[in-house]
Amino acid sequence: MAVVQRFDYDSVPIRDAKIDEQTGFLYVKRVPIAQAMVQTYYKADGTETQEAKLPKYILSDATVASANDKPVTNDHPGVLVTKDNSQEYMRGFTTSNAHVEGNVLYNDVAITDAGLINAIKNGKKELSIGFETEVVPEKGEYNGVKYDHVQKNIKINHLAVVQRGRAGHSVRLVGDSADNIAPSNKKGKGKSMETKVVRVDGDQDITVAAEDVAKITKLDAANSDKAKQIADLKAQKKALQDKIDQLQGNSKSADEAQAKADSLEADNKKLKEEIEQLKGDGLDQRLDLINKVKTLVGDSAYDYHGKSVRDMKIDAVKAIKGDSMDFEGKSDTYVDAAFDMLETPKSTSGYAGPTKKNDSIKEDEANLFALRDSSYGVTTGGDK
Repeated sequence: MAVVQRFDYDSVPIRDAKIDEQTGFLYVKRVPIAQAMVQTYYKADGTETQEAKLPKYILSDATVASANDKPVTNDHPGVLVTKDNSQEYMRGFTTSNAHVEGNVLYNDVAITDAGLINAIKNGKKELSIGFETEVVPEKGEYNGVKYDHVQKNIKINHLAVVQRGRAGHSVRLVGDSADNIAPSNKKGKGKSMETKVVRVDGDQDITVAAEDVAKITKLDAANSDKAKQIADLKAQKKALQDKIDQLQGNSKSADEAQAKADSLEADNKKLKEEIEQLKGDGLDQRLDLINKVKTLVGDSAYDYHGKSVRDMKIDAVKAIKGDSMDFEGKSDTYVDAAFDMLETPKSTSGYAGPTKKNDSIKEDEANLFALRDSSYGVTTGGDK
């Protein structure tokens, strides 16, 4: 349920006001500031609604307490009075004597502003409470007057001194008996201007001359239409901005994807170049050697990782000739010669490695020694 602001006008003559001799402040005790009643409000479309201030709401403990120690203003400021704007709007205050008598809410009032005191002396005496309330659709009848809405959860914010209230309402600055606040149909001297409350902006009430109601409602309807157009344009602007952001986001994503693809292509090109370089550095020869060693050792799962060409050749020789051959301190030429003299064993079912013959080992060693010595220009046998 939306909370709305309301300004109510009631009237009785001011009496028993006291001026403090030292400060010049104006004090009035036992001022009727609100009462249970049914009031007419005019909507922006010109239709009327009857809203009830039922005793159980306007005279509830919470509402009565909300009337204590509240600002008094010179006319309604059009906003709630708070600490942020009190210096601008506050012209006095209610005391902490809020109480109920019958169907009327009373409190004591102090006016501290010289301008407002002079205005009161010159006839500005009617009061209007500014408050927040929840307006609930609810039909009924109070004191013979039908209503279609009820004001609930009433919280008084300020008490305004105004020039003229609506006919038939009865709250003014007074200090005598409650009889003075009863509605009166008696015509006073002169002609009073008839006013009406019109609800604008959906939830705000303003008091205007009765003859201006049609003009105000027409203006409010126009303003509402403009506000709707502005809201629609803002929504369209937001939708367009969201679309722009989305397209920019897609473009950014596309650029990022292209950048990643270009980077991958560059990496792939670099990898290919490295592979070609490795091939040039003997990759094909190493692969051929690995395949040959695997065949010689008789193990397709031979682990060649991290092994040099010399290591793999020694593994192959020892797989064929056994561990009796000692390669420690031998040259690479010696290892190459020992490896080159190996014959690839025939692959047979259940082959577990070549058959080792001790008599052939010595012969092979002699040949290796001769090969080694000849490579160094040595004419005598023996290991150097």
